[in-house]
Amino acid sequence: MWTRRRFLQNSSLAVAAMTCLPADASPARGPLGRPIGLQIYTVREAAAKDLPGTLRAIADIGYTGVELAGPVRPVAEMQALRADTGLSFPSMHSNMVDLKTKAQERIDYAKALGVQYLVCSFPATADGRSLPSGSQGAEMTLDDWKWNAEQLNRVGELARKSGVHFGYHNHNIEFRSFDGVIAFDELLRLTDPALVSLELDIAWVVTAGQDPVAYLKKYASRITQLHVKDVRKDLKVTTELQAQTTEVGSGAIDWQALFAAADPVHIQHYYVEQENFDRSPLESIKISYDYLRKLGANA
Repeated sequence: MWTRRRFLQNSSLAVAAMTCLPADASPARGPLGRPIGLQIYTVREAAAKDLPGTLRAIADIGYTGVELAGPVRPVAEMQALRADTGLSFPSMHSNMVDLKTKAQERIDYAKALGVQYLVCSFPATADGRSLPSGSQGAEMTLDDWKWNAEQLNRVGELARKSGVHFGYHNHNIEFRSFDGVIAFDELLRLTDPALVSLELDIAWVVTAGQDPVAYLKKYASRITQLHVKDVRKDLKVTTELQAQTTEVGSGAIDWQALFAAADPVHIQHYYVEQENFDRSPLESIKISYDYLRKLGANA
């Protein structure tokens, strides 16, 4: 089974000659008047076999931008793929373990490729201890989260000096409470808004039993990107790292209400992401794209 960590470690592999689904419309803007992007982790297995073919399939569906899950190929090769597919690469993920020792290297890669946002995709522990498989953050302490805030400020300062925006992407584990203190709120309190923006993952907020609309309003000026990800209608609320996702518009989230609460000034990009599938990922991302295109057209 592919995990995000394994995908990041293997992202230099070649990626799945796949037959593209026929596109039924030219690229369109979705809600907030923004282009519809895709987090490439959604098609991770295809991308690990045939990156050029997978990117072309994404573009043929109508997506105009792809968020990368770490450095994928050498910059020159990615530039050629961008020219070939017409896709943009506005954002790139890198986890905290990676950023702890390779922050400037990741910033330089983003800068060279023209990536606007470098985003920390997952936290780490202060002492470098490994998190047991399956717990994925369950043993993190509030001090660990405070350490992560320090690291985010450090990397954010480096990124600013290089002209790259830096942000943080949440899961549901950030919403654990420590004697009434929610780790996510503490992380935001301790990070400098001028250095660290937010990529709010809607599905993980809902999975944790929290209200994403409330967070969109409370931190409107800090949220610059979104992960547009739906949750299954039989969602089990938990702060354990258990993805329960489905195609956008097919799950439990009221997307009209959510986009109505989103700030169109500060939010620059959003990306479809999905982790669980009942059909092929390419079929799933087309369903999500078509829903968002329709939602944008009716806005």
